Amino acid sequence: MSRKNLFLAALLLFAGGASAGISDAGAGEPFDAQVELMEERRGRRLYEVRFPSPVRSGFGANDTVWGRFYVPGGADRPESKALPPCVLLLPVMAAPNLWIETCFAGELVRRGFSVFIIELPYQFHRRPNALIPSGQVFLARTPERLAFNFRQAVLDSRRAISWLERSGRVDPKRISVLGISLGALVGSVVLSLDGRLKGGVFVLGGADFPSLLTRSSMTGATLSRLGLSSRELSRAFRGLDPIEFADRNRDKRVLLLNVRSDTVIPLENARALQRAFPSARQVWLPLGHYSAMLHLLWIPSYVAKRLQALESGADFP
Repeated sequence: MSRKNLFLAALLLFAGGASAGISDAGAGEPFDAQVELMEERRGRRLYEVRFPSPVRSGFGANDTVWGRFYVPGGADRPESKALPPCVLLLPVMAAPNLWIETCFAGELVRRGFSVFIIELPYQFHRRPNALIPSGQVFLARTPERLAFNFRQAVLDSRRAISWLERSGRVDPKRISVLGISLGALVGSVVLSLDGRLKGGVFVLGGADFPSLLTRSSMTGATLSRLGLSSRELSRAFRGLDPIEFADRNRDKRVLLLNVRSDTVIPLENARALQRAFPSARQVWLPLGHYSAMLHLLWIPSYVAKRLQALESGADFP
């Protein structure tokens, strides 16, 4: 094994041994955020936003949440007569950049939405070390630590909603969530727990997380080698699975987009997400989890139009 791989393995094992005992305390507490204008062009402004995570993970870099906040041209200026709606956009886990998410953001901004993309735990700026690929440490070596990382992602997302509400830059009653892959898993929990969101779109998502983790082509073999049981996973993820909140989610407005040949989010788990949101419409598309990239030719525009329908009060999804 190379020195680099030894370093990564040691780091992951250290992450797996950290304390997992956290609660929702701190998600709604006052906090400071740093906001810096990064880019201004015709039709939009882009800000960098940073605020502290409500969770302390043991890695200093991971405990600051970084975000990109897109505002349609003029919408955040004093002379603007109406604040725009906003979409909280939660990204995929291990991509090398935010290209996928910016495809969606561009379409949404063009239709008058503000968009807030946040980095989830251990992504990009939040990596413990620059040598570690973005998102890799998220997949920890124990159920408790994996649930800890997931819970931090949920609490960070809820704090992002709080920032949006207090920012004075968006309509606080018109915030929705869009999640892709890991972002869809996290977003489905956020929508289950947080009544401030108007609705959600989840792309390549699933539910019943203990069975998803053991079935998934991404995590199943590793969990089997580590001897981790579904019972341990169920205990660790209690209160962190949208399937537990089906009654609460009964009337929530949700669109689900899944692919039929997905081995990362197995078919049974994609269907479980629809049961977690009984009023949701689920659209099935061809291809697999990674080959679904081809759908980026049209999916961002489709999602933006559906979120416009949600805003206008038209039929959604």
